[in-house]
Amino acid sequence: AQFDGPGSPGVTASLIRLFGTNTAFTAQAEVQILGPDQKERIGLPMVLTRLDSKIRVEVDMAHMRNREQPDALARLAPLGMDRVVSLIRPDQRTTWVAFPKLQSVVKLAMPHAEADAFLKKAKVERTGLAKEKMEGHPCVKQRVVITDDQGQRHEATVWTATGLREFPVCVATREGNDTVVVRFRQVQFTRAEAKAFEPPGGSTQYADMQALIAGASVKY
Repeated sequence: AQFDGPGSPGVTASLIRLFGTNTAFTAQAEVQILGPDQKERIGLPMVLTRLDSKIRVEVDMAHMRNREQPDALARLAPLGMDRVVSLIRPDQRTTWVAFPKLQSVVKLAMPHAEADAFLKKAKVERTGLAKEKMEGHPCVKQRVVITDDQGQRHEATVWTATGLREFPVCVATREGNDTVVVRFRQVQFTRAEAKAFEPPGGSTQYADMQALIAGASVKY
């Protein structure tokens, strides 16, 4: 579930740009992938925390709904990989993927183009479509087109809450024949501590996911 490229599920530079001046917050998020019939294929709750360019995404796979691979959790839980914390650090051109149960972390290099997408400004065009209530908030429904410095365009339908600092409480995008919907709830405009975006101390670092999985199968 992605807006424009690699990253944690549903969390990409284009999505982050929709937050506008809301650069410090924590929110419960729900990512859904809907098929052409508009029925849910995959659903995944997460906690999203942002502090300037730093992003933290916490996922408990025990709460994932996967219509097509219902046994996905059964493969992850025995390895201790069902809880995942992703630390997206474009300022370091790095993404850390931590597995708290394993006390393990993988350091992934972030391509320069991807890091720049998080750090550089882009042209954002908004067209009002309607006034609707979404996630319990009065909202302005908008068509948003983001054009980056490479001329690539990314489009979304966004519901911004007028009484919540214009926060985008719902974002819908098209991914091929699917629709990706991200909803935000329990938004708190607080500044998280910087250490929340650092890999946890005492963790074993692996070079890649394959090495971590091999270690997990022995360790857990």
